[in-house]
Amino acid sequence: MAATKKPLALYVHIPFCKAKCTYCDFYSLVGRDNDIPQFIEALLKEIAAFKQAHLLDNHFIDSIFFGGGTPNLLSPRYLDMVLKALLGLTTLGSEMEIGMEINPGEASYQDLVAYGRSGINRISIGMQSFQPELLRFMSRIHTAEKSVRTYEDVRRAGFDNVSGDLIFAIPGQTREIWEADLKKLITLGPEHISTYSLTVEEGTALSRWVRAGHVQTMEESIDTGMYAWGRDFLEAAGYPNYEISNHAKPGYACRHNLNYWTGVEYLGFGPAAHSYFNTRRHWNVANLDAYLTHFRLGTSLEAASEKIDKITAMNEMILTELRLSRGIDLSLFKERHGIDFMESRKVEIGKWYGKLNVKGNHLSLTAQGWSLVDEITSDLMF
Repeated sequence: MAATKKPLALYVHIPFCKAKCTYCDFYSLVGRDNDIPQFIEALLKEIAAFKQAHLLDNHFIDSIFFGGGTPNLLSPRYLDMVLKALLGLTTLGSEMEIGMEINPGEASYQDLVAYGRSGINRISIGMQSFQPELLRFMSRIHTAEKSVRTYEDVRRAGFDNVSGDLIFAIPGQTREIWEADLKKLITLGPEHISTYSLTVEEGTALSRWVRAGHVQTMEESIDTGMYAWGRDFLEAAGYPNYEISNHAKPGYACRHNLNYWTGVEYLGFGPAAHSYFNTRRHWNVANLDAYLTHFRLGTSLEAASEKIDKITAMNEMILTELRLSRGIDLSLFKERHGIDFMESRKVEIGKWYGKLNVKGNHLSLTAQGWSLVDEITSDLMF
């Protein structure tokens, strides 16, 4: 790839779901599958309109991700149409990562084969847990057995870059249960594992249950303890922690997420999708009906936007790169912002002795600092 071209990440938000999980605050809708054909039509128009309005000759597509919602509710024919439109935006990277999320039991073997033929080369499976009672609590409609069968189908379909997602700190979950879930997933042998602490987000069923006193969240000390133990367990099993919530075998870190975390420009398509392009961030309306009528009525597709100034850009680099095990690239920080980070934040860095480490040109968290990342990040910001 020519040195003058910059990487670009693309994201497509598929807002359809079969059921709404208790903890999910992503924009998604249940019972609107009949709108998928109209949605695809609007999505293709949005991609075409962006191509017409922007010159992307100095970019190349490095990664594409289909998220949601539930992307596997799209038929292979529809996904193929969208993917071809995306690939027509500009030059293609030599080793593009093209990934999609799927839910256990919702993507047939035949569909998985077709997704692979269209160009998908990375699959992320939302397993979340192998415990029936925890799956019920989270309103997951699959079973542990479906997670295993789906994983096996993904492998049979020829995918050699597979991620499994798990959640911890679920009410009623013990460390022994968490250990059993991790061991089960490791036995399957995915290349990548994502582990997320259950968080209470406004507007979710979980937040209403907690507010009403029906559910008690896990104590923070137990939550951080489960996190630290799980991180060490996965490290010993051959899955180094390359980002706070993500572990991968060598060479299998998620390129798309790394693009987000290292400041690569990205374009989002679909309702509620976010974009960061030409120092400007904007996001689409989080409303399927408004999205579908945009091109017919001429209404605005954007919900809001913001210009990223120098201070915001510096703080966002701290926020995202400190999440990575390699930490903040100090040379790149000075190149981008003209500031010596170590010198300008000397006092703040000193306050976190033993929690931060400098190695080469990177400032990173130590093992003792991982669980305090939010506090440390906030303190280091300008």
